Amino acid sequence: MFKTYPLSMKILLIDDEPDVVDLLQMLISMEYADATVFTAVSGQEGLQKVYENPDMNMVFCDYNMPQINGGGVFVELRKKFPRLDFILVSSENPKSHPEFNDAKYFHHIEKPFSDSTLYGMIKKIMTSLDQKSAMTSQEVTREHTEYIPLEIELLHRLNNINCSLYLKISDNKFVKVIHPGTSFTSEEMERFQKKEVETLFVDKKEFVNFMKEYKKNVFSKMAWDLAKTQDKVDVLSENMSLLKKMTDVFGWSEEAIKEAQENISTAINVLKNESSFEKLNELLKTKKNLKLVSHTFVLTIMLTEVIKRLGWDSHKTIEKLTFASLLHDVTLNEDLFADKQTMYINNDFLSLKSTLVGSKLFSHPIDAANLTLNWSLCPPDVDVIIRQHHERPDGLGFPMELAPFKISPLSAVFIVCEDLIYQHFVDPDLNLSEYFSSKKDYYGREPFRPVFNVVMEMLKIK
Repeated sequence: MFKTYPLSMKILLIDDEPDVVDLLQMLISMEYADATVFTAVSGQEGLQKVYENPDMNMVFCDYNMPQINGGGVFVELRKKFPRLDFILVSSENPKSHPEFNDAKYFHHIEKPFSDSTLYGMIKKIMTSLDQKSAMTSQEVTREHTEYIPLEIELLHRLNNINCSLYLKISDNKFVKVIHPGTSFTSEEMERFQKKEVETLFVDKKEFVNFMKEYKKNVFSKMAWDLAKTQDKVDVLSENMSLLKKMTDVFGWSEEAIKEAQENISTAINVLKNESSFEKLNELLKTKKNLKLVSHTFVLTIMLTEVIKRLGWDSHKTIEKLTFASLLHDVTLNEDLFADKQTMYINNDFLSLKSTLVGSKLFSHPIDAANLTLNWSLCPPDVDVIIRQHHERPDGLGFPMELAPFKISPLSAVFIVCEDLIYQHFVDPDLNLSEYFSSKKDYYGREPFRPVFNVVMEMLKIK
């Protein structure tokens, strides 16, 4: 496969979020291996880079940055470089900022952006430059590389990309120097710097999978941080009596309840403008299906409590479980949710495929998981938790009948917590201590065993 690259292409990336700069740099390196990419984490640093490289082809810039924002960068660049293409990469509406009104050589990409949007913008600018004829004489056609160049400083920031890293010996020879899963520590960086190696390479096929997850991490973090600054959503005031009863039963801490409440509010703020979840947003807003809403909120608190007791309570982990709790039944209506509870309690999974209602229940983990997988603002692994939330430690769950060792640790937490919540919702008089004690062998395999032990302690079972 052959591709044409402009050898002189110089691109500047400006964003005070290093993760966004790294994401843009890697995406551009994947498609335009010969481009020279400059990076800056402030507007002032970005301006200096352009002054030092007056032949810059284009500038990608965020808007909201301290000291000098994207608008200020644009105004300053126009004074000396009136024909330099400027791409605002921001969720900000350019029409809200007068400096961009009727501006020439100005473009906008909204965050979160797709790969095709980014590449389309670069292609559009490169083919429309006034210097196109001069540029064409500098182009070469060469075989499209299967290896992506990454600067070692970028690799150090990423720390672990879970891909093999290669050293380029010649145009046709690459030697593996770092194995997948190896952390690219400061010592590793210094080792290559001493050998005057500035760039290592990754296999493109391996790298594509890493980039999908990395991009979701970056965009979901941006959305979460923004949602935290928005008005809080009151999610528990109408369930205070239920909350008190459940706290008495499960021994939840005030810290876990408060954290869960804040995270549910933040997640709802992230979800509220996503059309794919319009029905869920309406449900949460009106609380029309109180059983489903209550189940979701109570499950989130339970997950938060258990994960904190396990010592796995990083912000990202709790964020993943909060989204999983809100979205795992997103494709079910009130009747289907009631049917699901009945089948769960009666352990009647074998009949799922035999009726239309049953087939909808059978497929709902996959249907909901696919929604989250294709949503750029959802953290990685949420789709895995949702897809596996009806699997079982005995391998007889659905929809995939996974063996226990194939179930992720976070999915195991979810499965155990939902088991307890269902039992209590259906039969509030059930002796949960006796019920859960009887599950010792059932939950005795990995990855369920540590979760079982923590819940035993929580229920004060000796």
